[in-house]
Amino acid sequence: MSLAALEEVSVAFGARRILDKVTLSVDTGDFWTLIGPNGAGKSTLLGLFNGLTRAGSGKATYKGVEVTPKTAPLARREIGHVFQAADIDPRMPLSVFESVLSGTYGGLGLFKRPGEKEKNLARNALEAVGLSGLAKRPVGHLSGGERQRVALARALAQEPEFLLLDEPTASLDRQAQREILDSVSALQRQFRLTVFMVTHDLNAVFSLARQVAMLKEGRLIWAGPAQEAADAELLGTLYNVPVEIAECRGRRAVFF
Repeated sequence: MSLAALEEVSVAFGARRILDKVTLSVDTGDFWTLIGPNGAGKSTLLGLFNGLTRAGSGKATYKGVEVTPKTAPLARREIGHVFQAADIDPRMPLSVFESVLSGTYGGLGLFKRPGEKEKNLARNALEAVGLSGLAKRPVGHLSGGERQRVALARALAQEPEFLLLDEPTASLDRQAQREILDSVSALQRQFRLTVFMVTHDLNAVFSLARQVAMLKEGRLIWAGPAQEAADAELLGTLYNVPVEIAECRGRRAVFF
């Protein structure tokens, strides 16, 4: 049985159809990337796995249970979600440690405060992403790349089985992008996570992912092994532009 699945799922906002009969299965330990042009519905699809997006028809399941408004809170305890980098007011008093510790709140009962167990989870998560030395620093004083590593640590503190990443390298410089992607790859192996990442970085797709899904105008036009996704004609159809694939030091690179 798959860890998570979409079965003939369609989503519409008013008269506009965002996703059209999408079927996809994610097995435990998989590393998927979802690619496609802007407006294809990628973030909408990602949110189906943890109930942030509601299916209009068809169904999304997690561990064989349909994700509904009733079951979604339970699923979210095991599903970490990292969003795109966002600017934070440098005057915000929230520290890095406090931000990461908030990732443990979903597992606490009502009105319960985090104890030593939760604090250790936060400390271990910060160590895993290499930010232990910044625990006391205000989150608003960090660089974009550091804030994304805090977001990863916050998701890790939740002790997830399934990690959703929504363009985690968007708006970051090249060095920060590489650091984030290296962190994701290392964390996936270290914690044996199942990962589903939305990205525009096609070169990251072929260096990290094992499975690739391609979304265009709300339709899943292709899904399969990453090595088979590195196809110029296929990618050209996806993006409606000429594409070339080149080999560089044993790795494939995509050029538009």
